[in-house]
Amino acid sequence: MKRFLSLLVFSIIFCCQLWAQPNKAQEPEKPQTGIVFKEMAFNFNEKDYNSDVSHSFFFTNNSNSPIAIKDIKPSCACTTTDYTKTPIMPGKSGYVSIKYDSSREGHFVKSVTVVISDETFVLTFLGTIKKAPHDSNVMPKN
Repeated sequence: MKRFLSLLVFSIIFCCQLWAQPNKAQEPEKPQTGIVFKEMAFNFNEKDYNSDVSHSFFFTNNSNSPIAIKDIKPSCACTTTDYTKTPIMPGKSGYVSIKYDSSREGHFVKSVTVVISDETFVLTFLGTIKKAPHDSNVMPKN
């Protein structure tokens, strides 16, 4: 009799677990997230003072719906940005371009926070700006 009751309880629990599992055929298809950046960081290495210090970060929309860049925030005012302003269709690419103010000597590590649809990405860039050249035609002040 104990065996029969144990088997009955086990069967009931097993059946309840089967009925509790969701039916995947009835669930609506969720959008596939998939924004993939080609790179998340870039090293400028050494750059000359007041030279062009700019770079473009490219990404691909691997989801099944259009995406758009909602917001971009550089970590400081020394960086300006440009980006794809139109919706990026599935399978297509977009960009985030940065330009660093190279009139600041020395090593730098900066970032740009990018919000695309509902995902947040932090792009990092770093390098060193060489010392400003001394103009030999300018006489030092006494």
